Amino acid sequence: MDKYIRVKNCNCISDATIEIVEKSLNIKYGSNGTGKSTISEAIYAQANNETDRLKDFKPYGSNDNSQPTVDNPYFHVVKVFNEDYVNSYLFQGDEFLDDSFQVFLKSDKCDSLAAQIERMLEELQDLINNIDAIHNLRTFLPQYTAAVKASDGTVSRRGGVAEFVNGNGGGFNHYSELKAYKPFYSRDLPSVAKWAKWRNDGIKQMCGNDCPFCTNILPSSIRSQNEIISKVFKNSALSVANAVLEYVQQAVDQGYILPDAVDVLESYIGDNTKADELYAELQMLAKETDYLYKKIEKICMFKPMNVTHAQLVNLEQSLSELVIEERQLQSFYATDLIKKLIYHVSDKINALKGKTGQLKGLFLQHEKKLDELIAQRQDDINQFFTIAGFPYNFCLEKDGEKHAKAYLVPCEFQKEMVVDPKNRLSWGEKNAFSLVMFMFEAISDNADLIVLDDPISAFDEKKKFGIIRRLFDNKKDSFKEKTVLMLTHDFQPIIDYVHGNFFTRYGLITPVHASFIQNIEGSICESPITMNDLKNTVELTKDIVMSSNASMAVKIVNLRKYVELTKPEFGTSAIYEVLSNVIHGRQNPIYKDGQEISADVLEQGMREVSQYIPNKSYTDLINGTSTEILISSMSSDDLYHRIISIRLLFERVEGTLSLLRKKYPAACKFVNETNHVENDYIYQLDPRKYFGIPNYYLQQIENFIQENKETILAGNILTENTEVDQIGDN
Repeated sequence: MDKYIRVKNCNCISDATIEIVEKSLNIKYGSNGTGKSTISEAIYAQANNETDRLKDFKPYGSNDNSQPTVDNPYFHVVKVFNEDYVNSYLFQGDEFLDDSFQVFLKSDKCDSLAAQIERMLEELQDLINNIDAIHNLRTFLPQYTAAVKASDGTVSRRGGVAEFVNGNGGGFNHYSELKAYKPFYSRDLPSVAKWAKWRNDGIKQMCGNDCPFCTNILPSSIRSQNEIISKVFKNSALSVANAVLEYVQQAVDQGYILPDAVDVLESYIGDNTKADELYAELQMLAKETDYLYKKIEKICMFKPMNVTHAQLVNLEQSLSELVIEERQLQSFYATDLIKKLIYHVSDKINALKGKTGQLKGLFLQHEKKLDELIAQRQDDINQFFTIAGFPYNFCLEKDGEKHAKAYLVPCEFQKEMVVDPKNRLSWGEKNAFSLVMFMFEAISDNADLIVLDDPISAFDEKKKFGIIRRLFDNKKDSFKEKTVLMLTHDFQPIIDYVHGNFFTRYGLITPVHASFIQNIEGSICESPITMNDLKNTVELTKDIVMSSNASMAVKIVNLRKYVELTKPEFGTSAIYEVLSNVIHGRQNPIYKDGQEISADVLEQGMREVSQYIPNKSYTDLINGTSTEILISSMSSDDLYHRIISIRLLFERVEGTLSLLRKKYPAACKFVNETNHVENDYIYQLDPRKYFGIPNYYLQQIENFIQENKETILAGNILTENTEVDQIGDN
């Protein structure tokens, strides 16, 4: 079923309905200025929800009700190849793409193998996801390491930890001098720490022997009390003591550590004679904590598809490294909860070990398939390079798990990578490479509409052949079953793919549908192009001359083209001299050097003309193409007739064409091509049916003629000094 996309109020387009046939190459051929790039960019912006970008297409001078819109009910994953793709996306470093693995190595077979591997590893993953103790311990255990500044299971003996180990930060009941302060130091450690800080600050505020609160004389015992308080109530030691005891108490409450661990630690805290014992306990707790934490980290990191090649070779060993040994957790983490966790992890890992043979087989299949895919991609792209004549080899390598890198090496220097390809490659090489890379990316993204904005117009015939042949190859990953929209001003694809039946001749199964698109005052009109619409240029020009409906101006111009195409050394022939004089509107025909043409040459030329335009004299030809008639043709509905008439008008007044070229160079080139054979195409579309000129150019030309109408009618010479109102900038 044919589908459509409707574009409204975008740049030079007020309304365009683009018809698209699914799973086909849809070629939309039109001249520059029609709005082809606007169509591709607007479709892309809409499909990718880039509303701000779409707003940028609003035509100048339009009102608020004329907002750019794209009605695209069918296509949702749209990929567009244009100059922006090359400049903004590819060649950002030494590689082609940021995600070469996704573009080149994604395949259903590899995905299937990866899914099987993932399912086999899900048992271990489920273990992690379904046991809260794993997650809680992973978060909880580092708190102790931070409290005692431990590294790899070794407790620091500096700063507050050293003060704490040496008897400070607790054990205040060991000092008889502090008995009066028992209500303050018998509370929880955070409260004691706050009080101790306040008490130490108070010592600094004392002045003489007077109490800073009641101003009474202080007892003599206060000095020894102050010395002991300053020593044992150190903030750094209190902070460590509080963190250690709080950690242990929480671990006991959650079932991670044995209950008597708190009692053992508290019995050593504050006793400087038990410094070694306290440090030994802290060290043992640190070793068990470090061991348990590292095991849990390994389990958590052993996730589906995180298994490396090195792990695969010794998979049983890698799994054994995940087992938590109960013997290593005898002093503190020996609770029923931890033991249950250990047994559960061991059971799961042992069950998984029984499947390692199958798992290895799947991994090896996966790697083998990737290697095959890499070789296939390299050969594929390098074959294209050879056909297209590019002196480079394409290289693709795995680069870690689910990563790859793609780069070029010159054919003559196989070990030397092309550095900075964006600046080293020619414009044509970059675009050709980019187009093939784009093909793989569009396939990888499963695009349902692929837009090619003038993809091959700048390439020579050999490269065009190689690129299109590869893009639609039946036997490889390609656009063969994709919906492709090609927007182009290049006529060669119409000749090759429609008239030349290129796809069928080379066994390509993709259907080709071509249309001629024309912008008429902002509205895009489409006309289908079939094989029968392409005419041999020689036959077509003759057919136009012989047509009873053609105007005299159209007949004369096409007859001269026919002579140019068929007559050897046409420039010196009698018929060419006659036709050229008629085109210039000369009542008395002359040669280029100004000498009058002889009666014999004129007679000979008219005899030849009469074979195509019978029963007309030279005067009849001049009168049929008079300046008045040409100007009146400006109102004709036939665009081709209008442009031919305009072109002849410029031949009648010397200087007109050069002045138009100076003021409106693009419009001048366009109108000039209607009068001469200026391309190498053997076939062309019938201009009576498929003739288009951007409305902007047509308006410029017609305004120019109106401004100079009196001068043209009078036949005066136009020079650059002739006053011509400026319509607008080119």
